[in-house]
Amino acid sequence: MKKYIFLFALIFSFVACEDYLEEKTVNTLTQDFYKSADGLESLVKGSYQVLRFKPDYNQGHYLFGTCTDVEVFTWSLADRIAMGTYAIDAWGPSATGTRMTPNVTSLIGSTSGGVSEGVYPEVSRCNIFLENYNQMDAATQTKLAARKGEILFLRSYAYYLITNVVGDAPLILQSYKGIPENFSFPKASLETIYKQIIGDLRKAVDVLPATSSELGRITKPAAAHFLAKLYLHRAQAANWASADTHLKMLFKGNVSTDLDSAKFYSTMVIDQMKGNTAYAGLEPDFATLWKNATGDYTRDKSKEIILSAQYEATQTYNGRYGNNLVHLYNSNHTSLRACTPRTLDYGRPYATAGPSDWGLDMYTDRANDSRYYKTFLTDYVATDAKEAGGKPWDAASVYYYNKKLKPAADPDAVVSTASKIKYQKRSIVYIENSKDQPLDSLWVVSQPYIMMFRWMVGSPNGAGYFTKSGGKITGFKPGADIDPANPVVTDISGRKLMYRISGDKGEAFGLDRGTGVAQWYVGPKKWLDINRGKGTDPNGSGAIDFPIFRLAETYLIRAEVLGRQGNFSGAIADLNVLRKRASFHAGEKRSDVLVNMEPAVITGRLSIPAAEKVAPYAVATDSYAKIAIDGTEWQSGTPKAKLENYPPTVASELEMFVHFIYNEKAREFIFELSNWEDLHNAGILYDRVYYRDNMGAPAASTGTIDFPFPLDNISTGNIGARGTGKGQLQKYHTFKAWPQSFLELLTDENGSPMAADAKAAYQNPGY
Repeated sequence: MKKYIFLFALIFSFVACEDYLEEKTVNTLTQDFYKSADGLESLVKGSYQVLRFKPDYNQGHYLFGTCTDVEVFTWSLADRIAMGTYAIDAWGPSATGTRMTPNVTSLIGSTSGGVSEGVYPEVSRCNIFLENYNQMDAATQTKLAARKGEILFLRSYAYYLITNVVGDAPLILQSYKGIPENFSFPKASLETIYKQIIGDLRKAVDVLPATSSELGRITKPAAAHFLAKLYLHRAQAANWASADTHLKMLFKGNVSTDLDSAKFYSTMVIDQMKGNTAYAGLEPDFATLWKNATGDYTRDKSKEIILSAQYEATQTYNGRYGNNLVHLYNSNHTSLRACTPRTLDYGRPYATAGPSDWGLDMYTDRANDSRYYKTFLTDYVATDAKEAGGKPWDAASVYYYNKKLKPAADPDAVVSTASKIKYQKRSIVYIENSKDQPLDSLWVVSQPYIMMFRWMVGSPNGAGYFTKSGGKITGFKPGADIDPANPVVTDISGRKLMYRISGDKGEAFGLDRGTGVAQWYVGPKKWLDINRGKGTDPNGSGAIDFPIFRLAETYLIRAEVLGRQGNFSGAIADLNVLRKRASFHAGEKRSDVLVNMEPAVITGRLSIPAAEKVAPYAVATDSYAKIAIDGTEWQSGTPKAKLENYPPTVASELEMFVHFIYNEKAREFIFELSNWEDLHNAGILYDRVYYRDNMGAPAASTGTIDFPFPLDNISTGNIGARGTGKGQLQKYHTFKAWPQSFLELLTDENGSPMAADAKAAYQNPGY
């Protein structure tokens, strides 16, 4: 099936009209071909290309995989700075280049450079199928009934994408013959569109098979999952018909049975799939979902995946970029003196977007919730056999290393111009510690690799670490002899507190400190693809599939429904399905970075049994009991609730519960391009970005009481860790702008250009 998807993406233009199909293409296809059963089969396969919109290139990543409270643009290019700060020249209707609004144009329907088309070419293909299907005889309709279900799903998915981004949108349910007489495409309300796509998906559920032997085919569970999600979205906004503008725009209708319907369809999926594994249908090991091994694509066949956008190893039908996520979220490890150049071992270092501080802090127990260390690439190994340009030892680091850190059997380190980082040995480590547990700077720089951390303190009283004679180090100054077994400094009086100082050359990095240093951050493992570029080209296209729906999300949908209905015990049971899988299981091995370098573990704030702290750090007892949800997570004032970092606008237990659902969703699905649309539809996107994204929030925001924006002792002026927001976020950014170039194409019903006041009315508020 995979080979057809890209081929047919090239055939249809914006209107995908029947007259166009009359012209013979290089494939000698005519409109009559699509009036045959074989033609409709091919048309369905070609229509699957819309599932690739998110991972195909920047357009999906920018629109759906950034601008949340956990996934943010890095300030590594002017375009990313403008998008990440919500600047008008990136978000405004006339924005150009590789900024937000031109990507909306791609979503509407433009196509170029071998990437997936957008919504309305897809809609036209689906409409052609449905019109021709209706002309078939009864026997052929029966034969193609499941294909009709797939088309109804795909058209609904296309409308889901466009309405998430711009809200009310044209609802086109017919194909066009030739060029239309006019370009009058009035917007339909979200209420109307949701009524249509919910109805279509109900029909799809009735005709789709429960399973398919063809990997990637849409099945009954996929349609039921999608339907449950839509019912939940409509229920979330049911009371916003008269709310603030940014919430009122999310209103999709008020149907009293929506929560029951969401529960019904999510339960349908869970009941079918929960017996597939010993963990209620989930992959037993979270890391298996992101397996990255030479020649191994077993991750694509995980029983937890309900539906995925497909790519394939030969790269023949993957389009220009394939799964482009293998490039976009990766930190730039190549610009550190770490002997770790661009190879297939790690992601292509585009450094486009990464986690916010909260995107890392949301894992409240990294010692026992395995998802942090299975999601993030916390340490690297040197891949340059020549060890070219590696960081050398200096006198201070040599002295501390030899006295405090060096294994007894190893030779002493010596001051040299040669690299201290050795081939196939550790080269980079990222530590995301809290402000009240900073690391000692001498311990950091004296490691035999480069350590990148969040919080560090300088020497006592700023007086330096060493006594010297004749310019040579002779010993440690009083109080400067840090214990290597506990480098966490609890008493920082007299020491400079520093936020994100590189363990390479001491550069301040991250935040707005420069485009080069913005490229350093802890990136995800999820999209590492050692098989990209056919396993030979580190700059090549990604070949791994992109999961669109996973069963873990189905449990979260049902949990939210149950909580909204007052059944918190039922919600807790569903949430703990995820937590049971998230725990470290007996027989697994924890990372030595977690055991030996995580400050919260070193100080005992996070608990690991003593026997499990001994190499090879094998887990003896499943850690589920330590991370099981008990409901106090959304009870105001409890220790667990404080760790969840709720926005101060949260006023009730139910609101707190809803935010907890999306905290858990983020822990599970960060970098999977679904968090933005879910926060958007839940109506909580603005508050979460305002209080959690230092780079996007306006200057009036200082974060929350328990997780304030970073403020250190060395940043000056408006640059660096100054404790206030650095962006221009407004409530109207809940939706994106209709591109001015699109509005200029529109006409009235007589074909006359749309008047200025009509264009203004068409545009979303705030733009």
